Amino acid sequence: MIYSQDIDKKCAVCQYAEKQGEDEIYCAKKKQAVPFNSDACDKFCYDILKRHTRRRKKLKTNFNPEDFKL
Repeated sequence: MIYSQDIDKKCAVCQYAEKQGEDEIYCAKKKQAVPFNSDACDKFCYDILKRHTRRRKKLKTNFNPEDFKL
């Protein structure tokens, strides 16, 4: 669920984190760089817009218009 209490607390989805590079994030509260997948500190505030979303796979189908005629 999006707003559940059991979210994975990582600095990558914190409101105060800004991505610096591939492996590094700058924390505005700590005022220092931290690793991308490090565990969050006590000042963690979840930002839903930074969450990585998984996309559905496209179905491999070979339907023709004739398949849908009655």
